[in-house]
Amino acid sequence: MKLDKLEKQNIIKYTDFISNYFYQQIAFYLTLVLVKTKITPNSITVISLILGIFSGVLIYFNHIYLSIFFLNMSFILDCIDGQLARAKSLHSDFGMWLDNISDRVGENSIFIAMLMKFMDDRVFIVEIVFVIFINMYYAYMSDMLIYAKRQGYKKLTLNEKILFFPLYFISRSMMIPVLTIFILFPKIMAPIIILLYIYGIVFRIYREVTK
Repeated sequence: MKLDKLEKQNIIKYTDFISNYFYQQIAFYLTLVLVKTKITPNSITVISLILGIFSGVLIYFNHIYLSIFFLNMSFILDCIDGQLARAKSLHSDFGMWLDNISDRVGENSIFIAMLMKFMDDRVFIVEIVFVIFINMYYAYMSDMLIYAKRQGYKKLTLNEKILFFPLYFISRSMMIPVLTIFILFPKIMAPIIILLYIYGIVFRIYREVTK
């Protein structure tokens, strides 16, 4: 199967600036190769999951920069599975569920590894436990809205877009740079990540109330 420039616009689904012009672009050229094979999107998702967990393991053993590398590789594969599914027209509810689970496990592997690394810091442990809880809760709210196929939300006004701008940083692709900074500066980033997720939960509630 050959993907030309016109098809590229359909294969790469816009998410945000960094994803669209960096991660998704790298993923596309790898998809060009993989689309000619029998590899399935779910297989790519599983490999992405393994790399995400491995990134957490590397943190525990103090291989910080390798951890960052595998975290980013995991996300590139996460982009590939969606592109490959669109290129091969292979879509399934199980694939969407697996992709969502893979995202959460990969992210929380980083948090759990950092928690284990700083077991002597009680304040940090509480922060990380709360980060894991609020990460899962925000993901649950987001996924339920997707599965329910909610429609009819009014467009955000300019003031609303400005007010909720911090949500950009907890989009799936922006969480990778955020997690990268967290790996380098965990005790600084933990409370920031908590605030971002709280912001996200407030936004989800706001959209439901004002729809």
